[in-house]
Order: sequence, then C-alpha cells, then structure tokens
Amino acid sequence: MSTDQATVIVVDDDHEMANVLRDVLGEAGYRVLSASSGADALTLVRENDHDLLITDLRMSGMSGQQLQIELKRIAPSLPVIIITAFGSIPTAIESMKLGAFDYLTKPFGNDELLLVVSRALEHCQLRQEVRRLRGELARSYGLPNIIAADPKMIAVLELIKQIADSSASVLITGESGTGKDLIARALHFSSSRREFPFIPINCAALPENLIESELFGYVKGAFTDARLSKTGLFAAARGGTLFLDEIGEMPAHLQSKLLRAIEDKRIRPLGAIEETSIDVRIVAASNTDLDKAINEGKFRSDLYYRLATVTLAVPPLRERPQDVALLAKHFLIRASAEAGRTVPDLDPDTMVCLKRYRWPGNVRELQSAIQTGVILCRDSKLGVKDLPTKVTGRDVPSAKVLEDVVQRHLSLDQLEREYVRAVLESVDGNKTEASTILQIDRKTLYRKLEEPEPLELAIPRKPE
Repeated sequence: MSTDQATVIVVDDDHEMANVLRDVLGEAGYRVLSASSGADALTLVRENDHDLLITDLRMSGMSGQQLQIELKRIAPSLPVIIITAFGSIPTAIESMKLGAFDYLTKPFGNDELLLVVSRALEHCQLRQEVRRLRGELARSYGLPNIIAADPKMIAVLELIKQIADSSASVLITGESGTGKDLIARALHFSSSRREFPFIPINCAALPENLIESELFGYVKGAFTDARLSKTGLFAAARGGTLFLDEIGEMPAHLQSKLLRAIEDKRIRPLGAIEETSIDVRIVAASNTDLDKAINEGKFRSDLYYRLATVTLAVPPLRERPQDVALLAKHFLIRASAEAGRTVPDLDPDTMVCLKRYRWPGNVRELQSAIQTGVILCRDSKLGVKDLPTKVTGRDVPSAKVLEDVVQRHLSLDQLEREYVRAVLESVDGNKTEASTILQIDRKTLYRKLEEPEPLELAIPRKPE
C-alpha cells in the first residue's frame, strides 16, 4: 500500500507527542488524522476512511487498551500499533493478545516508527487480498454454483444449508464423477469457516508411508530425512475444513490415529513429545461401499460412525435426468469460452442422445463429452456426430455385432465373457464403472473375468 493512499489515525492526549507523530508520518506521505482521546478516535474511525491506528497506551479517560476493545467491535480489521513506556511492556503484550499488530516503546526513532507502520500496512493489504481471494473462491464454489434441478440433488443442497454451520463431521458418498469434491467445497464455503482454509487430501493418491506425515506433520529429526519441521494438514487447516477424499483407501493402522485425533481434537506430530490442539471440521468422501469394507475388516466401524455424523449421498447422474440438460448447457458455455468460439446450439437429437446415455462416469464424463463435442463441432449446432462414439453408440451397430456373433458360433458363456471384457476396456479398466454398466457387483465381475475359457463348441457350419 503506497503512503499517499494510506490514512493513519494518531491518538494521544500528549499534544506534543501527537504533533511529532503527525509531522513524521505526514512528511513520509501518509494522510494523518489525530485525536486527543479514545472517544474522539472512535468518532474519526466511524466517519473517515482509515488504514491504521496508532494509540498511546496510557491516556486519561479511555486507555489505549479500552480503545482497542471498542475498535474490535466497530472496526475489527483495523490494525493497531500501541505506544508505551518501558515499564508498561507487560500491558502492551496484553494488547498484542487482543490483536494489536505491534507496539513501540518510548523513546523510539523516526525510522523505527516508519518501519513498523509500513509493516502494519503491508500486513493489512495482504489480509485484504486474502479476503478478496476467499470471496472469489466462495463465489466459485458456493451452493449457487452447483447446477441442479432434480429433486434428489435439490434435497442434498437443502441438507448442506442445514448443516453448514455445524462442526459435525460429514461423510459424502457417491460414485466416481458425481461431484463429491464440489459438494465438500460448497459445504465449506457455505459455513462460518469460509474465511479459513479448505484443504483437500486424496488418501488414495499418497503412498502409505507419507499419509501420516502429511496429516499430522513432523518435527526436525523425527526420522533420517527430517531436516526441517513440517506442518501437517490438520494444523494447516486450523479454523477451516479438512477434506479426506477416498477415505476408504486409508491404511488400517492410520485409521485409529485419525479416530483419536477427531475424538480428542488433538494431534501429535511425528517425533513430537507434546500434543497440540486442533480446530478443524472433518469432511470425508468415498465412492466405495464402506459398509462392505467394515464387514471385510478393512475399515473401522467406530471411525465410520465418527465420520458419518451426517451423510450426504450424492445420486449418480443417471438418476438425475432433469440435471442432464442443465449441466450440458453449462459445460457447453464453459467449453466454448475456453476454446474461444461462439457457443453452438445443442441439436434436439443430441439432447435426446445425452438423456438416453447412462453416464457411468457421471458428471465428469458429461463434461468431457461436451468438451469433445465443442472441439469437433464445425457448425452452428452441436450434433450427435460431434459426441464421443461411446456416448452415441455409433461404434457398436447392433446388427453387425449380432451377425459377427452368429458367424463366430459363440456360446452364451463366450459371448458374456467377451462383452464383460469389452465393457471393461471401454471404461479404461475401471471396475466400478464396468460393474455399474453391467448391473452386477464387483465380486461377480471378478469371478466372470477369472473363469477359465470354455472349450470351443463343435457346432457344424453350414456348407458354403
């Protein structure tokens, strides 16, 4: 913040001291307003633009500390610098605990004064920038940005509103691609914790030996390569939200430590002797069946119940037919902007195709399909021909497929096996998506893939 933009309010009942401060700051280019009492200072704060307040600690009537308490009520973001005599340093420290930026001990030099003022204004500017960026995040990820018209999804959004300001842990369930990350962010930015960090961690993406240090941090010397201390994500998210994505993939030996941290609200970094308190809301997400994992002994039931104080079940896109058209148009506008082209219309046949497809990859797959369509579209309308063949089914003409099956004299077992493998290949090996398309559970899918090849049936061919 440049000096000609900053307004500094000086408060001191010692007129000589007030004049010195006004002269030094004025010559440095600041706009200076002065008050001889705490009451006058409060009036200046209410009636003028202000960036910083400097106040003597000991004044007749309202003290500097009492003034600071009042300022917390009417201008909580205004940085305050305290001026004090050497013998009042303990009281100045108390003012620091109340939120003062710094204090100056009499006598002090002009350069010392200007340095502290400059640092305070820079700190204020950084805080304003952080608030601005967090405001942009809130506008980008808040509830109004979630596209939904289907009653099932509307019910999820209503539940978010109800639980937003609660500190209760939340478990978000749903298939891959349904937008669980977006739901977690909307929950955070709709809550009173929105001014504090939202920190996501994908439990499936980190190597098992790194998850503990990422979550809890470590102190210098905790292990061979720990040359410096590291702040864990629990501590980094203080006051905000820690989002544990793919929680079902967390190693069993860490589940007990996570449970204890949530219950005790305390953590102990690796190598540390003492525990530290934490203030963080836990939001977890999983696209796997945690009930099944509990039955198989892979996930702790007590951790599950601690995480699932409130459960948000995000429905798959195939169960939200009313949302397909809204989301498609939203992604069409975004993809066109990214491509730097005019937004094409959606051909009616294209919309029929989009609504007919079952979207095993959910919202993420729909977004990808629309992006592909925008790239390939050369007309004013995005047609069926512009969509991926997987969505339109153009790559599997039924008549040709059946003719091929008959010509090869496949048994039903062979046909089923080939179809299962083809579906699995079409979703890049994602067994969860393949199971959804085939409408079988993963256990059945594994069994069908592992069954031995049957002997060829000796079906006589018709003479040519």
